[in-house]
Amino acid sequence: MNIDAIPGSTMILGLGNPILGDDGIGCSVAEFIGKRLGKDSEVTVLSTSVSLVRLVDEISGHHRLIIIDSITTGQADPGELLEIEFRRQCPSPVSAHHFSIEQLQDIGNALGLSMPEYVKVYGIEIIQPEVYEEGLSPALEELLPEFAEEIINRELTNCMVHDSNTTPRGDLAV
Repeated sequence: MNIDAIPGSTMILGLGNPILGDDGIGCSVAEFIGKRLGKDSEVTVLSTSVSLVRLVDEISGHHRLIIIDSITTGQADPGELLEIEFRRQCPSPVSAHHFSIEQLQDIGNALGLSMPEYVKVYGIEIIQPEVYEEGLSPALEELLPEFAEEIINRELTNCMVHDSNTTPRGDLAV
């Protein structure tokens, strides 16, 4: 039994380990995007440090999946935002989170779940963390809004609520 994805539904998935300093940048960017989009956004935002295989149920049912994670290629400058091409027939895992995105897709499909048709991966180059340290380095903390805005501009411009004449709800209501 296949559970169909909701057309146009999007999930932003921030990955990383916030107690390893800059390794938590994916989580921080996802959280920033979530705050920027607001509570009324139809985009699902998840920030986590768990293995991808534990997220199959969360990811299923979405048409689009945008993943943000730290990377350490040594081929880019620290703090550089890279768009990583996702290919279904990738010869090696795209993730260091125990399962590749391709394997995650295969697991979901084997369970009869509708997995995202569109997958985009954004990596932010960091220096490999060597010590436990909470919080981002000052350099990445400063770049955080730029990373979020760039991903919003590339992926979510159609998901933004631009009508400032709407009646405030929730925290904004008086």
